[in-house]
Amino acid sequence: MDDLFKKLNLLVKSSLNDLVGEGTSRSTPRRLGKDIDREVAALRQRVNDALDYEQELKTRIAMLEEEVARFDQQADEALRQQREEQARYIIEQMQRSQQRLTMARADLREHQLVAQELMQRVNTLEAYVAEAKRAQQDALETASGGLAETLRSVREKLGREITSSQESIEEPRAPDAQAIEDDLERRRQRLSKR
Repeated sequence: MDDLFKKLNLLVKSSLNDLVGEGTSRSTPRRLGKDIDREVAALRQRVNDALDYEQELKTRIAMLEEEVARFDQQADEALRQQREEQARYIIEQMQRSQQRLTMARADLREHQLVAQELMQRVNTLEAYVAEAKRAQQDALETASGGLAETLRSVREKLGREITSSQESIEEPRAPDAQAIEDDLERRRQRLSKR
């Protein structure tokens, strides 16, 4: 998902450069498509989608934290009842959940950075559009092309990539057997002191 936002940021940045002319001052924007307001609104909606996805990531993290805590308690209980094989299995599941939790937290951090950059770029784009409208009121109706087409294709591509990125969540690798044995031993020692 974050690669998608990085690509979107690059496209928005290049569109901004096309709009104002790379290396020129901000004083004379060059062109706007006639559907620019709709395209900017569509990009703003993608920003809102990014914020919604951030909330989904936070919800997933909370669920994984609860799952890890539940597995931790179950492993302790299994050891108290001297069911080592069950405790070993539960610890393995807990470690898998911990890996997914670590990945989800990393995804959230990266997503927040990329989404913030996207918001800044969309805000900059909106400012340039407003400036261009003031500078070229009559050109808005006759000009077509560049920016509007780029924004439209970005919106379509973003929709496809959001869908595909949400479907391709990586499954963590199997926990290390030695790590499971070490966890079991720490639990035995802790529980024997009670």
